[in-house]
Amino acid sequence: MTEENETKTLEVFCNQCNLQTTARVVATYIKTTPVNPHEALTDPVDTPYYVSEYAIALCSKCETVFLVESEFYEIPGEVCAPQGVSVLYPSERNVSTDGMPETASRAYVAATRSYQVGLYEPCVIMCRKCIEALCQELGAKKGNLKERLGKLQKSGHIDQKLLTWADELRLIGNDAAHDLEIVIEQVDALNALEFVEAILMYAFSLTRKFEEFKKRRASKAAGNKRGIIRSGPEPKNSSNKANSADAKSRAAD
Repeated sequence: MTEENETKTLEVFCNQCNLQTTARVVATYIKTTPVNPHEALTDPVDTPYYVSEYAIALCSKCETVFLVESEFYEIPGEVCAPQGVSVLYPSERNVSTDGMPETASRAYVAATRSYQVGLYEPCVIMCRKCIEALCQELGAKKGNLKERLGKLQKSGHIDQKLLTWADELRLIGNDAAHDLEIVIEQVDALNALEFVEAILMYAFSLTRKFEEFKKRRASKAAGNKRGIIRSGPEPKNSSNKANSADAKSRAAD
């Protein structure tokens, strides 16, 4: 394992800067766990250990905070074998495409990959293509993209805020495709990705999850009702009346 005075910097990929960078370590914590706890009690000198070194580091360019775990296999005074390094925070950009139609998923993956290699103009063009796919999949197929987005808002598939975001993605995609003088900055491409992720999650992933949530609730309610019918009505008394009043009050809330 590296000595404390050697652990000055770490090489990490900064999502904010979108490049490999050097991060300055500002704090460390070391956790040591014996491979065999029983062996550690009988022979603590030659016992192998799993060692996890946690480092808090700051990106040298934007000062984004990282939590990095470095793992080692160690027999004190004999061997220290690195087992790997992982960035625990921040997590990598990895939005699930589960529930997205193939057309939207394919365009989103292409936008993400373009961003990761620094191709910001293709990134925002593919974000615009995500919006095209959104309209196609939700039935708004006629008219230009601006008109189709308006139809989605009127039909309730997206709200006014998402309409504003989608229209801005339409515009920046147009600029990237047609304006030879424009330069798409990294921060603009990142924001375009964030906006399109929110729109796609709302329109597809979260909508599907909400429908599944409602079905589970309805199924449980039907099961409870059948259970009450099978068990028969309870005797009418003041306690039942109070419970009924409480149920009505909760339903009204």
